Amino acid sequence: MAEKILRVLIADDIASNRTIVGAFLAHLDCVPLFASDGVEAVDIFRRESPDVVLMDLMMPRMDGFEAIRQIRAIAGDHWVPIIILSALSGEGDIVHGLDVGADDYLAKPLSFPVFSARFKALRRLLEMQRRLSSSLEQVRAVANGVIDGIVSADVDGTILSVNRAMCKIFGYSAGEMVGQNLRMLMPGPHADAHDGYLQRFLDTGQKQIIGQIRELEAVRKDGTVFPIELGVSDLHMPNRRMFIGVIRDVSEGRRIQRKLAEDAARLQRYHDESEREQALAMSIMERQIRSDWLHDKAVQYAVMPARNFSGDVVAVARSADNALYAMLADATGHGLAAAMSVLPALGAFYRGAARNVPLEVLVTELNDLLCGLLPPGHFVASALVRLDGSHPAGQIWVGGVPDVIFVDDDGQVRQSFISRQLPLGILPSAQAGVACEPLHWDTPGQLVLCSDGLTEAESADGRPFGRAGLEKVLNATPRANRLKGLRQALNRHLAGHPAADDVSVLMLDCGLGAG
Repeated sequence: MAEKILRVLIADDIASNRTIVGAFLAHLDCVPLFASDGVEAVDIFRRESPDVVLMDLMMPRMDGFEAIRQIRAIAGDHWVPIIILSALSGEGDIVHGLDVGADDYLAKPLSFPVFSARFKALRRLLEMQRRLSSSLEQVRAVANGVIDGIVSADVDGTILSVNRAMCKIFGYSAGEMVGQNLRMLMPGPHADAHDGYLQRFLDTGQKQIIGQIRELEAVRKDGTVFPIELGVSDLHMPNRRMFIGVIRDVSEGRRIQRKLAEDAARLQRYHDESEREQALAMSIMERQIRSDWLHDKAVQYAVMPARNFSGDVVAVARSADNALYAMLADATGHGLAAAMSVLPALGAFYRGAARNVPLEVLVTELNDLLCGLLPPGHFVASALVRLDGSHPAGQIWVGGVPDVIFVDDDGQVRQSFISRQLPLGILPSAQAGVACEPLHWDTPGQLVLCSDGLTEAESADGRPFGRAGLEKVLNATPRANRLKGLRQALNRHLAGHPAADDVSVLMLDCGLGAG
């Protein structure tokens, strides 16, 4: 049988994630369908009827949980596998996703070998389902929709007739069963006690099985004991009394239940291992960041993770002649994977500050280092600053993060430094070029750096916090309280909803005597 080309719906609000998963699927000879949020995913599912759904959880307009619910309602009895692809790794998120209708969970960032193996297994399941569905349709057409085993017996328990499904279930031919006692289909001790059950019902009318569905064990011709669902009806004919039994083999259902339990146990072990690895990574990251310099009296900072672990990093260092170096970095993705992308750059940043190198040299070293280490498609959006130790001057480099702004003590924007450079790690410095901008100030002020997680943070009605929100806080709050005021304003804006991306802010005081 030719392998069916699967059409796979990918729902993810991040274009780079859709591109990567689409490339994975193309390599597996699948046709990807793309949706950028839950609303679009539901519309595409209703219109295109894909074979598989890969669903992110955190998306605008409609999150993945609601999208899964609606897709399950649209699909009805037709099973379409839904696999969660998300950086959310908390137990509650995983359980909630499976509860609302997902079939499996894969954590971001995706490993292609694991993705490929899981998808091939899914393809086999879908192929099995396709073959089974085809067989069932043929049986329904031939046997008028009867797929369960049907057996009739007299008051002595003697088998009067069986249908084709009974032969298939038990492995006997119709001739081998008709005329024999029902005991032949039961394992001991039920076989030995069957005549007593039947006689007690005939004498007293006390029902144990009649008129209800029970789960029991049966035995095939080859001696295999297997689980069944049995429903028995008491049929009174004009000249005789007989019993009709409907038997369903549920061994496959039990096998699937065991498989689901095993998968759930594996998923829990994977989650626990991920938690341990994340705790170790957090410890390593914290040791790499020189927190003593972050407590410099000229520095205010905040790093607010969207989930358990922030992918944004801020670092500060001073050179021997008191020059202040600062870096705000926002790597591709979220959480642990993003933070690990920045980790190699931290050591180079501190070494460069210790050597008191010009900012252009430091940026060049960081960029070329990350170009050699990061895989394709990964980069680090950054802003780097060097403030002189003895003059009101410095240099700034901005690549991929929101504009850096200089405000005076009244919170008025005196100068903006626009992001004109490529993020770190995309092209070697010889190709990309490294250009730093000079900074001079004649009045005390503050240099403000932030990640796009702040400016793009959306309220419940979809309004971004934006640069306007940032400037409003800076203008209304004294310098010493600006970071606290910014946190409060962001919390009011989000109104209890989690931010979609990590948020980081770095504020550097600029006096007239020194950087």
